[in-house]
Parts: sequence; C-alpha cells; structure tokens
Amino acid sequence: MTSRERWTMALWLAGIAVAVWAVIRFGLEPVTAALGIGGTLLIASPARSLVQRTWAWNAERSEGERLDAAAAALNHAVERHWTTEAGRRKQHLAVDRIPVLWDTVREPRSRTPAGTPAGAPSTRHGTLDTLIDDYLARPSRLVVVGDAGSGKTGLCVDLTLALCRRGDLRRIPVLLQLSAWDPETSFQDWIVRRLTEDYGFLGDTTKYGSGAARELLVHRRLLPLLDGLDELPPEARGQVLRALRENTHLPTDTVLTCRTEQFHATTAEEPLPDTRVVRLLPVAAEDTVTYLESHFPDDLERWDPVLRSLRSDPTGPLATALSRPLMLFLARATYQPRGSTPRDLLDSGRFGTSEAIEAYLLDMFVPVLFESPPVGADDGNPGRPARYWPAPAALGYLRFLASRLDSRRRDGEHGAADLSWWELRGLAGVPRYPFVVVPGVIGTVSCCLLGLLLFGLFGRPAFGALFGAGVGVVFSPLLGLLRTEPPRRFVPRRTAQQPRLVLRPLLLDLGFGLIGLVTGGLIAGLLYSVTYGIAAGLAFGVVFATARRFTRPTEPKHAITPRRSLRDDRDAVLYAWLFGSLAGAAVGGFLATAGIHKARYDLVFSASAATTGVVGALVGALLAGVGLGMVVLSTSAWGHFNTARWWLAWHRRTPWHLVTFLDDAYRLGVLRSTGAHYQFRHASLQHHLAADRPTGSPDPLADQSAAG
Repeated sequence: MTSRERWTMALWLAGIAVAVWAVIRFGLEPVTAALGIGGTLLIASPARSLVQRTWAWNAERSEGERLDAAAAALNHAVERHWTTEAGRRKQHLAVDRIPVLWDTVREPRSRTPAGTPAGAPSTRHGTLDTLIDDYLARPSRLVVVGDAGSGKTGLCVDLTLALCRRGDLRRIPVLLQLSAWDPETSFQDWIVRRLTEDYGFLGDTTKYGSGAARELLVHRRLLPLLDGLDELPPEARGQVLRALRENTHLPTDTVLTCRTEQFHATTAEEPLPDTRVVRLLPVAAEDTVTYLESHFPDDLERWDPVLRSLRSDPTGPLATALSRPLMLFLARATYQPRGSTPRDLLDSGRFGTSEAIEAYLLDMFVPVLFESPPVGADDGNPGRPARYWPAPAALGYLRFLASRLDSRRRDGEHGAADLSWWELRGLAGVPRYPFVVVPGVIGTVSCCLLGLLLFGLFGRPAFGALFGAGVGVVFSPLLGLLRTEPPRRFVPRRTAQQPRLVLRPLLLDLGFGLIGLVTGGLIAGLLYSVTYGIAAGLAFGVVFATARRFTRPTEPKHAITPRRSLRDDRDAVLYAWLFGSLAGAAVGGFLATAGIHKARYDLVFSASAATTGVVGALVGALLAGVGLGMVVLSTSAWGHFNTARWWLAWHRRTPWHLVTFLDDAYRLGVLRSTGAHYQFRHASLQHHLAADRPTGSPDPLADQSAAG
C-alpha cells in the first residue's frame, strides 16, 4: 500500500470515528440532520472536485510500465476483436480469400529513413499478401484506393491482424471507420474518444493510469488504419488529410482507404505528400473461376454454365460484376444453398448489364441469409441466429434502419454508418410524447400504489393514494424531457477524468437530489415530525443525488459489444434500485424504531419494536428502491431505448425483440460490430437497402421462392 493510499484510508477511518463519537455525544437525530445538510452542500459546491481527486487516489498518470501494460492489453483486444470479425466476414480461411491484385499509383521519392541501410526496392504490384508484407518491411504512409466493394476494408482487417500478430507494442494498430467522425471534434480527440469507447478497459486507472488512450496516441504508439474517407462530406475529407499532414501525434505510416475518384478530388485541394498510393484491381475472370471452383468443389455441375461463361466472355456483364470482391462474395452467399440456380445470372433479358447483376445480388443477400441460416450441432455455433426471422420481415426491418442511416448521411450528420442502440430515438425519428407519457403513466401508477401501501399502514390509504399520484404526476413526466444519456456502467468509485466542475451533470445531480429531498421529506414530515422530515429528506436527497456518481461511463472487464453495453446500462439501473433500497431500509428502519413514538398517526397493527423496525426497513427499501430505480430508468439509455423500440414495434417498423434481431443480423454477417456500435457490412449494402424501390422492380423474395 502506497503512502497516498494509507493517508486516504486514515482519513476515512477518522471520519467514521468522529461520526460514531457525535452520535454517542449528541444523539442520532441531530447527527443525521447535520450529515444530510453537509452532504447536500458538498455535492452542490466546487469542493466536490477535491473529494473526487481524493476518492480517485489511484488515478495516476499513465506512463512507464502502466503505459506498456495498456499497449499490451490493447494489442490483444484488437487482435481478438478483428479475428472474430474476419471469421464473420469469411476471410479467415485460405479457401475464403478472394484473389485481389494491386498496383502502385504513386511512390514517394524515398521510403528509407536517413541512416537506415538501403534494402530491396519496394514491390510495385502483386497480391494483398505481398502488399502487407511490403508494408510491414517498409512502413510509410499508405493510401489504398479502389472502386466500391473492391476489398479495401478486407485489406484493412488483414493488415490489422498482421500488425497485431507481429507483437510490436511500439505501434498498436487500431482500425477506425471514418464515417463516425464528427468534424466539430478535433481529429485527435475523436481518435481518443473512439478508442476509449471501443476498448473501454483503457479507462481502468488502477491498472493503466489516467488517460491511457491519449498517452498512447501522444507517444505515437498507435497506428491508425482509417477506413472509408469517401464516406465523409467533401470538406471533412480535406480536414482528415490536413490532420494527417500537420498533426505531429499522428504517425507517418498511417493507412487510409478511399474510393479512387473521391481521393483524387480531395487531394486536388489538400495534397498529401510523401504518401504511397496503391490501387486495388478488379478480380480477373480466371481468378473468379478458380475462387468458385475451390469453394464448390463437390457442386461444380450447378456452377458449370457460369464458369463457362466467365471463361468465354471475360469482359461481359457477369465477369465485370463479379470482378468486384464484394459482388463475388455476394454471389457465393446467394447461391450457397444447393437448391439455387446460378445459371439464372446468364439471363440476358433480366441481367443485360453488370449493374443489373450487382443490384440483384444486393437484393438477394439478406433474404437468402435469413431463409438459409447456418446450421450447427448446438447453439454454440457463433454464426447461428438465436431465433428464426421470416425473410420478408427481416428485409423490411433492415430497409427501415438503412433508410434512417442514409437520411442522416444526406443531412450531413456525423456517425452516419453507426447503428447505436442508445441513439435509436433520434435515428428512427420517434416523437417526443412517448418519452413523456410512458414514464408519466408508470410513475403515477407506481407512486399511487406506494403511497397507498405506506399511508395505509397508518390508516390513511385514500390520502396516500392521492399523495402518491400527485408526486407521480408532478415529477414523472419531467424526467421524460431529459435527453438520452450514453450507456453507463455501475462502479463503486469515480474516475478522475474530469475533476473540474461540469454544469450539466451537476444540474442532473441536483435534480435527482431535489426529487429525493421533496418526496422523502414530505412523506416523513407528514407521518412524523418536521425534524424527522428534514432529516429523511436530506438523507434521500443525498442518496438520489449521488446515485449518478455510481453510474458513470467507466472501464468494463470484458470486450465492448453492442449487446454487452446494453446489459451494462441495464445493470446500472438495477444497481441504482439496490442502492436506493439499502438507503431506504436504513432510513425506514430508523424512523420505525427511533421515531415511532412521535408518529402523527397510529399503526393499524400492534407489534414489537423489532418487528416494527423490520417492517419499516422493508417499506423504506421498497419506497426508495422503486423511486430511485424509476428516476434512473427514466434518464438511462436503456430506458429510452425500450420506449423507442416499443413505439417502433407498435408501428411495425422493427421487431419487438429488436436486440435479438440486431444480434442475429450480426451473426449472419449482414451487420458488423465496431465496439458498442453496429454497422452494415458494407456501405454499398446500406445504400442499396435504403434506396426507394421503383414500381415494377423485381422482388427478391419472389425470385427466391421461385428458385426454391
């Protein structure tokens, strides 16, 4: 134990000793009132920051061994995450790898740092494995361009895994989707924030010190792989290139991907010197044939007409469409079922152009996956969905979500590719009134029943019901007006990320405290004396106000996933209920024993002091637990998400079990996961699902039924 830890423990023990002495010397009632007043004033004063810094005694700066440990943990977490994603993308096995070639568009004059012995010249063309090996041997800023679906993201995944497996803790790869960047935030701050969101364990100040993510970036121990520059608005693309050129904390061997046309248009305004630019080439027809033959070795008869067409017409519509790795993968997925007929793609009447073939494959991808999910011996199959979803319904749900994301992109909002469960309300355009009506109704009914129970013990059930209903009507709808909070997690301590006073969290704390102060004070004051009312009100005010101190975004002990972050936020609400129950039990037990003789009314039953204390503790636990639980639930991301999904399910926009559906879509490969966010597997798939279908266009579900 360090000296700082010993001093902190000594202060706490001294405080407990003083509190015990004061109770013996002055009695419990005045000490309770004094502690309640002092706690409320402390929460509302700037001295709170000093308490936070003392409480977070372990929040030392991240450096030395702590920073090395953070780098090792991050490298392991990145490798584990993208190994899983590579499996879901079907690119982890040799048979799954699509033979993509590349060539050099632009080479910097010198890629060898001064004083370094000159090695073999860099490779100017070859396979993706050749490009990865060349980058590992001669790191430099690399820009990968190509058409949509040419394999840029797949290359980033392979390169990330190769860098992780190399084990160089001086350069940890982090693959980031640029579509999530908000240009209102500095590029460096966005990288740090995204890193702490996706790998939240870096916030463990005990292990890694404070600010581990930022220190890794500042010390140039991060290697950002920035995917999807083309997904940003034109002005934001220029800001990214300017940051790469001028920010000294970003390494000179950063990797960037972009569509060819958008990159050349951006560099015309914002040049990026000393950069190697390579272009991913279309897959050759012979390589397409080899890929299909290796993947369907026992089913070549079904594919024979397609293979013959690719060999005889290597520049035709089918060969052109399948020259894009994304389309080749979609063709493989679409015609994976034995009953399907790939020769349908040779119908020149329906598919006279490569664009028609591409649109058809994008149409068929979702229905085929949901109608023919992977099978396994047990539920341990990671690609097996948790339940069956009819393809028409699944397609409709995904089209709705894709259209909302595309609407955000057209409006120029940041994060246009992120499907974040806690932002469902704004994303799906859910009106405000459900978030006022739902907590208002639930809160009013609950408070009415609680008031009926409590005052009924004193022979005044009607008054208790009216009093509870009044409290619910006043406070419950107001909670629905608060904006959605980010996902939270229950922890028994505060981190020292923001030791200064922040206005909005303080106002929320005071608002929570006011609810506890008024309701607890009125109940105790009406049943007992004014003194007991003040003491109970202050006690509940402190408990309600400090509840948010225990539900702050902080370090998890597991990998961040969308479903895990939702469970953490739900658990934070449950812990708040437990926290309120414990405090309520203490106050209720105290009032039922020490103050029972000063009660304004008589109990409807006769019992011993011990029994009365137990009943008081149980009632107090129920009142405070339910009350604080409703307050935290109404302002939590989980609470807002439930209201939003119920409203959407009622209007048949999404399923009732939305969380399970999104997780199953991720299991099947329609969605991908980046930290706590879902994204569509590819931007082309999102845009296609979001597009309005013209009247008379072919129905993929009808085509699928006919094929079956």
